[in-house]
Amino acid sequence: MRLLPQMHGMVVSFMVYSIIETELRHTRRPRAQLFLALKVLLFSGVLLLLWYQLNGVNKNAWQAFGIKQPLALSAAILLVVPNMWLAYQKWMVTLKAIEIKTDRRTKLHSFLAGLVTGLLTPNMIGNFIGRFYYFEKVHRANITAFTVLSNLGQFLASITFGAVSVVWLGELLVWQDEDRLMYVLLIVVLVSYLFFFYIDNFLRFFKRMKFGTSFKHLLKKSPWFRTKVLFLSYGRFAIFTLQFSLMLVAFGADWSLELIAAIWQVYLLTMIAPSLILGKVGVKESIALFVLSTLNVNEVAILFASLSIWLLNTVSPALLGLLICRNRSWKHQ
Repeated sequence: MRLLPQMHGMVVSFMVYSIIETELRHTRRPRAQLFLALKVLLFSGVLLLLWYQLNGVNKNAWQAFGIKQPLALSAAILLVVPNMWLAYQKWMVTLKAIEIKTDRRTKLHSFLAGLVTGLLTPNMIGNFIGRFYYFEKVHRANITAFTVLSNLGQFLASITFGAVSVVWLGELLVWQDEDRLMYVLLIVVLVSYLFFFYIDNFLRFFKRMKFGTSFKHLLKKSPWFRTKVLFLSYGRFAIFTLQFSLMLVAFGADWSLELIAAIWQVYLLTMIAPSLILGKVGVKESIALFVLSTLNVNEVAILFASLSIWLLNTVSPALLGLLICRNRSWKHQ
């Protein structure tokens, strides 16, 4: 079964964490060079993927494209603020669970640094990398574990509403084998929630590892951590949905409940689809074209809506993070 890239991502995250820790013991790269490399990689990737997506659109779609509802566009842009606020609140809940007390500046800078490193990995699973540089080494393993668990909460929100959409519409808009799909989705959702809320039981296999003991101990001391993270993730997903729908309406699509359900399926398929870097840009646009074109939405509108959401929610905060964090030295490297 193609289960849970987020569960697989937890394993990958700890592998990356180990590699980084080993690397830091042997070398200290100049901070300026690292941020320069991130900027070059980000810029090159954006240009390449934009060209690839826009190159395949036909001329008729281009001619029909335009901003039809400026107010809807403005509203979609403004939703970046509550989206980032909810993401920041998830980080605050994480720090509280790990029992880390620090100043507001460090909290904000570590959050922004996480946006930068998260951008360079699928589904933002690498956001722990930028975050843990701001704290003592003793906290890094727990920051990694709790951040990835928080990321899993966002994964749960996507597959939950995606499953609701499939049940609601009676089909996945790009796959007609409904019966088999329903069973697969049910199993994935059930296993994901069980893993999220009962990960403590899996930790008994890591009794010899100090990290496993510490992680389990902190989870017991913060029984509401996962519930808070999950509801914050639901809130962010609601904003993603509203933002995407408003962006489509701004470019000429007709708002409807069917459009909302289709957007949920876009996020469902995007979440389980494989990708490399840049927060699944390119992957999401391709999926959006397949799903939303079944509702006769303009292809250019779909591409621009999806890319605009990515630029607003992912790239802009990451660029802000680069500008702010480059003037802040990392602690205890």
